[in-house]
Amino acid sequence: MAKISKNIYKLSTKIVYQSIYFLVILALIWQCFPRVTSYAQTLPVELITQMENIEIEEQEALIVDFGEPKRVVTIPVTAYSSTVDQCDSTPCITANGFNLCENNKQNVIASNYLPFGTKVRFPDYDPDTIYTVQDRMNARYYFRADIWMKTRTDAKQFGFQRLTMEIY
Repeated sequence: MAKISKNIYKLSTKIVYQSIYFLVILALIWQCFPRVTSYAQTLPVELITQMENIEIEEQEALIVDFGEPKRVVTIPVTAYSSTVDQCDSTPCITANGFNLCENNKQNVIASNYLPFGTKVRFPDYDPDTIYTVQDRMNARYYFRADIWMKTRTDAKQFGFQRLTMEIY
């Protein structure tokens, strides 16, 4: 009887250690490959297409439709453009699969603490534009936003600012 319980103990210990190894490996994959493991990869193509087709007139209507923001924060904001040295080997594709170069509108932000698809507005910087969270930043930047701009010159000119951000 003692021999059986000793074997069961060894087996259960082995299972626990294998489970821990599996979870560590899964966490590393999730951390190292956010684009692959992103929930947004499962979004239907129709939804992504709808997000790409929002026109300026519709954005102005969205400001009225959204009403009061859920939250207003003052946050550090920087800017980036689609270059390999600022992104990865596919600079036009965001973390959730959105194509910045095809869209070619400055209405996308990267943020690590807001979910994909969150609509925000910067009333002190560009009150007429509703930005959508479509991308992620380096993991060391959590409470920050990064506005995508068409050119690197525009992004450098924007620099680093502390802006009021309305979250809808």
